[in-house]
Amino acid sequence: MFRKLKIIGQLLFLQLTAKSQSLPFDQITFSNPLKTDADSIIHEQVKVFFKKAKAPGLIIGISQNGEKKFYCYGFADSARKQPFTAKTIFEIGSITKTFTANLLFQLHEQKIVNINSSITKYLPAQFKNDSVLQKITLANLASQTSDLPRLPDNLDKIKEYTLMQPYQFYKREHLYSFLKGIRKNNPGSYAYSNLGFGLLSTIEEDVTAMSFESLLNNTIFQPLQMDDTYIEAKKKSADSAAGYFYGKPADYWLFDCLAGAGAIKSTAADLLKYLVAHIEYKNENFSVVASKVTQPVKPVSTNMQICYGWHTLEDLKHRVFWHNGGTYGFSTFAAFEPNTKTSIVLAANATGDNAALDKLAVDLLILLMGK
Repeated sequence: MFRKLKIIGQLLFLQLTAKSQSLPFDQITFSNPLKTDADSIIHEQVKVFFKKAKAPGLIIGISQNGEKKFYCYGFADSARKQPFTAKTIFEIGSITKTFTANLLFQLHEQKIVNINSSITKYLPAQFKNDSVLQKITLANLASQTSDLPRLPDNLDKIKEYTLMQPYQFYKREHLYSFLKGIRKNNPGSYAYSNLGFGLLSTIEEDVTAMSFESLLNNTIFQPLQMDDTYIEAKKKSADSAAGYFYGKPADYWLFDCLAGAGAIKSTAADLLKYLVAHIEYKNENFSVVASKVTQPVKPVSTNMQICYGWHTLEDLKHRVFWHNGGTYGFSTFAAFEPNTKTSIVLAANATGDNAALDKLAVDLLILLMGK
């Protein structure tokens, strides 16, 4: 209890002492050429975003019918006055989950796993006869219908836990200890779970005897020529954006066994390659999987469904597939729409800007698809 109160106190202190990292909009540098009506509309929408956001910078990547554009505002690193570019690296947060689901279906196509099998088939022997976990399938994990909690309740109880690196020291032994303590579970309904996707990536590692990063390199990063996308934070380079947590610099998150929930770092240019691959189908292996991970599984609300990793927006001109992300340094959004061949990526380098970024993303989609 004392430890939780201490963590809450730290958060409250950071929020109370937080300062906006963004300058007044008329002082923000930008790359928008303001040559077309669309450029001007985007500029005005970005202005609204910065009225609400605390981030010092923003990158927008747009691909439509093969044409790619990037709009950069403010600083990727305030201390160095480094602007955002299409090649600036940032944490993508929970957009990682779409990669984890994609990898699962690739392993299914290779007959290494069966998505409809119980997770106990792929867990250590101690779980083989666990009647509670037997009800959960790999498909449940990938479609957020596992009924597992958002996070394991022992995450902040391990000795090495720190506020700013919540996932770094959470290992298989801690994960399996938590799973053994589950007394009831009723999969089938939508319930967003970082734990579920972390467990999924752990299973993917175990059935292949490869690291999660190596698997992604072989199946997605290299085939799509995503040369600036990775997991290990030690690869951070001079092209990396600085993230900000309530106005203070935040280190990139490190992960152990929960990497599938949010460990990837990437760029706007690379993420557009990934999104466009869901539409253009130039890579045969990826294309087969892309058509399957985008199948709706369960309604989430009147205008949204969950697929495998991806969510949908149902109240725009066309069905849009999307996911957002948030770490202690970044707020992100990615979406694609096959009919108009539209893909967008947004990243702002501050925590807590997701609501404003999501609204900006939807406004951009409406503009691009002509609702």
